[in-house]
Amino acid sequence: MSQPEPKQSDASTDERTQQTDVVPDRQTLEAELEVLREENRRLRDSYARAKRTTFRRTAVGFFAVGGLSLIAAFLFPTLQTVFIAFGGTGVFAGIVTFYLTPERFVSASVSDTVFATLADVEQHLVRELELQTEAVYVPTPSRPETNARLFVPQHVEYVLPDTERLGELFVTSAVEAGQGVALPPTGDRLYTEFERTLSGDLGDDTGTIATQLTAALTEQFEVVDDTTVEIDTENRHASIAVDNPAFGDIDQLDHPVVSLLAVGFATGLDRPVTAETHDDDRFSGVVTVSWESVSEKAPNESDGAMARTQDATTTPGTD
Repeated sequence: MSQPEPKQSDASTDERTQQTDVVPDRQTLEAELEVLREENRRLRDSYARAKRTTFRRTAVGFFAVGGLSLIAAFLFPTLQTVFIAFGGTGVFAGIVTFYLTPERFVSASVSDTVFATLADVEQHLVRELELQTEAVYVPTPSRPETNARLFVPQHVEYVLPDTERLGELFVTSAVEAGQGVALPPTGDRLYTEFERTLSGDLGDDTGTIATQLTAALTEQFEVVDDTTVEIDTENRHASIAVDNPAFGDIDQLDHPVVSLLAVGFATGLDRPVTAETHDDDRFSGVVTVSWESVSEKAPNESDGAMARTQDATTTPGTD
């Protein structure tokens, strides 16, 4: 005897049962995901509040020190000048700390990831266009919106194109050796911010420039823990060793630490500079900024002419 075929209604019932089982599972997952998102937001808010509370407690401490010092100034007239100075300093520090409390905190991993993505794009561009690995930072005094541009040449023996051409991404020139790409350096806006907070003018010699820039890296921007500077005026380059840099390894193209140093030297010396990095067992990495001259050729010059020549003129403060 043949087996009775299952009824169509039974099959439909099974399908509906399976669908009913799937729907709650999906709804449960979505609900759990929303709970996790809410918990993540709550943790971020709690972290931000904790940071703000720490800053404000510090401000209250400064206010307390200032207030007690002012009271002591009246109780001890012989030390009035000292206590008034302490009081004024404490109150001022409290006001600054209270009103400059940051409202948003970005973790180092987020910053590293953002820059790593930018560096990958630039490296891919260099590989696709078969450009050289040398990075030339060119000051652009004729372009007030920028301090310098990063020129990546196409040829090993290269010349710098006209400054106006550096405003374009793809630099074309009547001279083939002047072709390449020009990018806005990551350190350009950092340098602008550095200039705003600089007390006085940027130094006119390489030693002072290096000191001011490394102080900005460690104290103002806090993107490295420590630096060591060595100036070689005879060979016209400066080596800056850095410890524990932010944004990952400094061997990435146009790393912010390297870029700020290069833009600073290019702007301070008012001449193009090249920036290279290399490893050193004693440090996280070493940045070498060279201010050897890079000559410009007229459009009617041949491609076989020497592209880079040693400048015989003396750079202020470099000899």
